[in-house]
Order: sequence, then C-alpha cells, then structure tokens
Amino acid sequence: MIFFETEADPTEWFLMPLHWTDLHQREIDEWSATCAEIMYRRHKRWWRSPNRDGLTHTFRMLLEAHPHPNIPAHQVFLYGGDPRRVPQPFYGLIVQPEGGDREKELRSIVQASEPNPERSPDVVTFDSDRIGPGLRCLQYFSDEDGLGVSLNYGWWSEEHQLYASVRTVTDEVGWLATNLDVFDDFARSLWLNPNPE
Repeated sequence: MIFFETEADPTEWFLMPLHWTDLHQREIDEWSATCAEIMYRRHKRWWRSPNRDGLTHTFRMLLEAHPHPNIPAHQVFLYGGDPRRVPQPFYGLIVQPEGGDREKELRSIVQASEPNPERSPDVVTFDSDRIGPGLRCLQYFSDEDGLGVSLNYGWWSEEHQLYASVRTVTDEVGWLATNLDVFDDFARSLWLNPNPE
C-alpha cells in the first residue's frame, strides 16, 4: 500500500485514522482528545470561547462518520485552520491506471469530465515536484442544500506508475475560494511513500 505523506503543519492538518470499530472506542477517544488539545493550544491566544470538550466531540463525530460512503478514500486529512468550524476532510486516493489515454484518465480522476449543468469545471495544470504532472479541478454542482463545489487534485506518478488524487467537497463555496491558496500549498506538500514506518 502506498501512503500520502505531508510536510504541512501537523497542528493544522490532522491525519484521521479510518476503519475503526466499536472495539476501538478508547483509541477513538484518545485520538479525538489529542486533536482537540492540539487545536486548542494553537488557537487559544485569539479564540474567545475555547471549549476542549466541544472540539473533542467534533473530532469524534468526524471519525465515526468516515469514511464517507460516497467518497472512496485510502486516507483522510482534516484541515483544522479555524477552530470555529468543523474541520474540513480531504480524501486521499490511489488509483491504478486502466491502460487508456493518460490525459483522459487524469481528467476523469479530477472529475473534469463529468457533465455539469451549473457551469463548466475550472481545470488548471497543477504539477507536483514530488508526485508528478497533474491537474486541479473545481467542479460545481447543485443539491438539496444549494450550490456546492468539489476541489480535486490529481497527479500521474511516473515513479509508482499510478494516479494519486486528493479531494474535498463543501457547500461553502466562498470559504473554499478564500482558502484555495492554503489548500494548494497542502497539495504541493504531499508525496507518496510506499514504505511507511
């Protein structure tokens, strides 16, 4: 199994374990409390109403709700840059090539080929020195909550002969646009590790 690694600030980007069961409740509680404490310490200078218990509950609920059944993921990173909002999940996925046209497969992985009645997807080149040539796609959609957007990064790794993808989905379109540089920096910080410790 190949894993995503990052040099992003670990007090802002939390690696969330997947596939817990009810037998692991103590580990879930410990992970949630640790993340809450890290976030509290990072933001306590300016945060007016710190609440460790509330943060712990938020992390626990995120852990218990994932992996999202409609979003395949091998790893999940949580962006906790603002403690006043629920941390934003970013889903990491390794995709084996199907042997077709590489550009078409990469566009499919970043959802650039999906039909969209809202507007055409916003697709730009987004190469990574660490992973390889890639794309970034903003795909807008409508659902019962209104307008939403998925932010998708995808790369072809020549070294590992596979595709790597990281994506997030939100209905807070303005918030995502405001933080797009932060998310681009995170995507550039990623690399693939076939031999994690």
